[in-house]
Amino acid sequence: MSVGVCIINRNGVALAADSAGTSPGNKMFYNSMNKVFSLSKRFVYGAITYGKSSIYNVSIEQLLKEFRAFLDSQECLNDFFDIINEFNKFINMKNSYYRFDVDEFDSCNSLIKDLVVVWGNKIKTVINQDDSVEEINHILDELENNVISSIRIDNFDVSSYINCTYLQAFEIHISVVVPELKQYKEQKMRFWNIICNYFNLSLKRETDNVMGLFFAGYGAKDAFPKYIHLELYTVIGGQVKYSIVEKFDESNNTAKIQPLAQNDVILTFCKGISNYFLYYIPQKASELINSKIENLPQEFTDEQKSFLKTHFSECGQNLSNAITAQVQANNVDPIINSVRLIPLSEMASLAENLVNITSLRRTYAIDGNQQTVGGPTDVAILSKGDGFVWIKRKHYFSKDLNPNYK
Repeated sequence: MSVGVCIINRNGVALAADSAGTSPGNKMFYNSMNKVFSLSKRFVYGAITYGKSSIYNVSIEQLLKEFRAFLDSQECLNDFFDIINEFNKFINMKNSYYRFDVDEFDSCNSLIKDLVVVWGNKIKTVINQDDSVEEINHILDELENNVISSIRIDNFDVSSYINCTYLQAFEIHISVVVPELKQYKEQKMRFWNIICNYFNLSLKRETDNVMGLFFAGYGAKDAFPKYIHLELYTVIGGQVKYSIVEKFDESNNTAKIQPLAQNDVILTFCKGISNYFLYYIPQKASELINSKIENLPQEFTDEQKSFLKTHFSECGQNLSNAITAQVQANNVDPIINSVRLIPLSEMASLAENLVNITSLRRTYAIDGNQQTVGGPTDVAILSKGDGFVWIKRKHYFSKDLNPNYK
């Protein structure tokens, strides 16, 4: 895991992130990972990454550094939000270069196998019944309803690609799990078509291990900065599977502090109270009120106790609303009003310190999150006039040991 932060106002953007990370597939801990990136030598584009550090076996650091060269070969984006289209184009162009087309097989084949094992075994239990066609269709109806009721990924449809590429893998798994289904060609193809659509869904196996990708900067026609925050899941058929968490346009003159990844410490700083207690206090108040009502003397009937519970049922929500209003007025608004006005140098300092206080807590609080944030804090600022400027950046080597370093 990690922590990052973006502070944005009309003057520009400050980006900061720690350097802690773990290597995929093992428990090795490092304090030298790069999470803040300049995405162009010509244009004002920057990025922060967090969470999973690679797509298949390719590090996000390599991807973004080569994406930088790709962006420099293009014209400046008119609208910065179009950077996601350029990222899609870049990944599609480099699909074979990065061997994504090879690495995806294990992932896609695994999902197909899992679905065939689970639903194929259900079909196997009814396939010899007199009304087997109807029973198989009932099972497929259940699977199809699961797909229909699940969350689909916007602007992502690889069902045709899966159908063309992995039909043979499906046939192999059917032969092993439920070979009898080959006699029911219509039902077998229906089963396969549902599986093809399954790849377009938001899958738990992907959302439990996401890569956060945060782009910030200016397009040619953007007077004020923008950012787009993504959760990136995988690449299938050269298409990036992702969801947009948020788009932010500073032209509405609303400054913002946006924490990334482990955001609890930064939110506590901004709000003056942790989100845990924002929810815990009203809930506990409601529980105490109900407990007191239950323990009233026997002179109170069950109907009277029920009336009192109903009468006081809104106390928890009212308390929550009151606390939220006070937090907003006394803690959040004063900070945001300040962020609207502060210059870029102060934004950089604030961003760095917000990362550092998270690192400090993760170092000394024994709460199960030890060593998930740490190492040097990288800080950069972006502005229309000065471009992307590093304020603080770790190096692979000491500048004193390399007299040719510039």
